[in-house]
Amino acid sequence: MKTRQAAKRLTVIGLSAIFLISCFPQEQTGHLAVYPGKFAVGPTAWNGTITVNSSDSWYLEPIGNADWCTIYPDKNTPGQVLLDVNVDPMPDILPRTAIFSVKASSGLERFITIEQKDSEGTGFYLDFFGNPESTHYVYPSDVEPLKFLINTNASQWSIFVSPQAEDWLIAERKKDTLVISVKDIDGPTGRKGTVTASAGGSVAKTLSVSQMGLHEYGAPTKNFSLPIPGVPNSDLTFRYVHSRARITMLLLWGTWCPDCTNYLPMVKELYEEFKDHGFKIYGVAMENIENQQAYFDYMESNGMDDVDEETGKKLWWENRPVYFPREELKVNSFSAMFYGNKLFTGEVKNFVPAFFFVDGGGRIIRPYVDNYVLRTDAAIKSLYRNMRTFLSRQLECCGN
Repeated sequence: MKTRQAAKRLTVIGLSAIFLISCFPQEQTGHLAVYPGKFAVGPTAWNGTITVNSSDSWYLEPIGNADWCTIYPDKNTPGQVLLDVNVDPMPDILPRTAIFSVKASSGLERFITIEQKDSEGTGFYLDFFGNPESTHYVYPSDVEPLKFLINTNASQWSIFVSPQAEDWLIAERKKDTLVISVKDIDGPTGRKGTVTASAGGSVAKTLSVSQMGLHEYGAPTKNFSLPIPGVPNSDLTFRYVHSRARITMLLLWGTWCPDCTNYLPMVKELYEEFKDHGFKIYGVAMENIENQQAYFDYMESNGMDDVDEETGKKLWWENRPVYFPREELKVNSFSAMFYGNKLFTGEVKNFVPAFFFVDGGGRIIRPYVDNYVLRTDAAIKSLYRNMRTFLSRQLECCGN
């Protein structure tokens, strides 16, 4: 009996000892510490450090999309090490978060969280010196580079061109200066684009560039000089004509073009009525090089080179032919000055007859470049009345 009681007491004592031992914490077999484990940064580029202290080897991997944030080294052996953290500027104002997992070979795991918010960037600025206009209007060609000095306290800034303008706006950074180059336009209509200097998020400034089309109001025409084949000293520059007039019509036509020849009598009427009020015409005939005589025959038979017997001056305006192979009558070096490459691509159909009215400085004030079909009296008179009204208003004469 006593033996049984003694055995029970020993069992109770043993169980109690085991229970007491289990109540005391056991010594850890390893450790992994990461500090700081969380960052809140602004929209601009940022760099910092993180300390990792581990009793075991470890490695780091991103959770989700974190390609805008790099941490190096991303693995190491036991001990303490500093990690370099680099954060890219925000492409817009939307907040983003990067999470990284630090895993030790012992199985321990810690996390690094980096939050980037536009609202954290209140202390940063980026401006253009001199407060330039937000929109810059430029001519169709020969545009001088636009230069803007950047004033910012951000460590770095980048340049972005709007996608629709990447083929004609070239923006580059030269030290602290934004330089914008504008390619010559290649068509009648204008175009617009933007260039943004950004340090990240809303720490940015945007400039708009609006380029005139070749046919737009105020667009300068290119100067050119054409001779009469076989006639010495007959070169005539376009600038010489328009600089001596209030309004000049640049007439593109061809002797082979019925719409052109049908309308020439109306051009004569306009010239007769407005020539004494500062109106001049420069005619350019786009002719087939294989039949050069056709131009001279037409000019003679229609009295275009007739001279006033009393004054010795020509009765009509100056015309000059330009010769091209038949297949190049439409798309050639001369037509490209006024249509860019749009005749080649087919985006513009008509090229003769075309009427460009320019001021004394050679700037376009009114183009008539529709795909004219001038085969009836009604169509011819309608265009004539429109041009006559335009000229009478511009020259403030002749029944306006």
